[in-house]
Amino acid sequence: MLTTDRLGMLDEFGSRKTIIPAEVRGFYRRRKSILHFILLLVFLGLPWLRIGNTQALLFDIPNRHFEIFGKVFLSHDSPLIFFIFLICVLSIMLVTALWGRVWCGWACPQTVFIDTVYRKLEYWVEGNYIQRRRLRDGPLSGEKIFKSSVKWALFALVSSAFAHSFIAYFVGSQKLLTMMQANPGQNWSYFIAVISVSALLLFNFGWFREQFCILMCPYGRFQGVLMDTQTYNIHYDFARGEPRRGTVGEGVPAGDCVACNRCVQVCPTGIDIRNGLQMECIGCTACVDACDTIMEKIKKPTGLISYRSEIQSEKINFFRFRVLAYFSLLILSIGALAYNVAGHLAFSAVAIRSVEAPFQRAPDGKILNHFKIHLHSQSRKTQDLVLALKTPSEPEHLIQPADVYHLSPESSRVIHVFISFSENIMNNSGTGKTKLIVKEKNSGETQELEITLLGPVQN
Repeated sequence: MLTTDRLGMLDEFGSRKTIIPAEVRGFYRRRKSILHFILLLVFLGLPWLRIGNTQALLFDIPNRHFEIFGKVFLSHDSPLIFFIFLICVLSIMLVTALWGRVWCGWACPQTVFIDTVYRKLEYWVEGNYIQRRRLRDGPLSGEKIFKSSVKWALFALVSSAFAHSFIAYFVGSQKLLTMMQANPGQNWSYFIAVISVSALLLFNFGWFREQFCILMCPYGRFQGVLMDTQTYNIHYDFARGEPRRGTVGEGVPAGDCVACNRCVQVCPTGIDIRNGLQMECIGCTACVDACDTIMEKIKKPTGLISYRSEIQSEKINFFRFRVLAYFSLLILSIGALAYNVAGHLAFSAVAIRSVEAPFQRAPDGKILNHFKIHLHSQSRKTQDLVLALKTPSEPEHLIQPADVYHLSPESSRVIHVFISFSENIMNNSGTGKTKLIVKEKNSGETQELEITLLGPVQN
């Protein structure tokens, strides 16, 4: 009997049914295992990997300091976050339009950590899914207490390790290592942060699990808006599988489905894919591998459950409006980010007019404007900066205290300069324009500042 009136994680009384999916092997499972291993290495390794003198990825929000693959970004670079966020959103929209919830089943941290780490620990400690289900449903005993204690101790250990790697993205791996060797009382805020993240990971990956995907993650709610009838998803072939064996009388032809329920046993969210595509399905392909294994055993063609579109097509149509629109917006966003990053300098300079009188008249009759040049290093290297006007000859002249300004790594300094110019460059409103060039001697990186000059109003 088909049951579509409740979530797969709930029993007939509406209470949570702890799901212990069966182990599965097959074509997709092997490839997922490789991908998950790579993703774990990336997540755990990036905060500890260094490129030159910078951390591979660092988001020091309190100090407004960010290091991304060898480049240093400060608070004034925050608009770049918009492009990064937009690229992530558009990528998920494009992938969903093409392959449904492939992100959830293949690359989401929720799936990666639970499948590759936490369920593996359960398997090592409590045995296969049959033994774990028997232990779950059995009475309290010494064996149950011992195995549960060992399992949760291992969960706590790996949760703590993952929490430290997560915090390292925001604190800095070197700073975190120093704090780990010091008294917790010297860094209470970070100590509490690590404990809190560890507890959250332990709760989520150890117990909450599929409830996060079904109840809390918004992606499952709006995925239907991003898909169409040509989106690739995991589907059960009704025409081939129905009616299932054992549900019809003798002499009535039956479909290829043998009603073994293996697809339900391996599902991490407890659904029956034979009821059609459901919100709880995360596209993990466990049911595909499980069904193909059964089909091979009974000498039937594989693919009773497989990737296909709603119109039963096994070919992806890339050239449809929805896909082309998402792809075009994604390319534009990547191009905008690349353009801004390519123009990112190892330093930044800002010219601010001094607070005294807007202009002064020098003894030689020239007009003087006073400016403060704020220099900020965005590099782990010492830099030598040179200031010059774009048109250094008359009628403009730059008066500065030195020819070269040394800027220490990740430091700031303020330079006071005067620009002397003839009154005849002013317009009737008493203003004029010039450009100040800030150049790094060794790398040749240059920033151009447009400066408004003020003088007496022309009558």
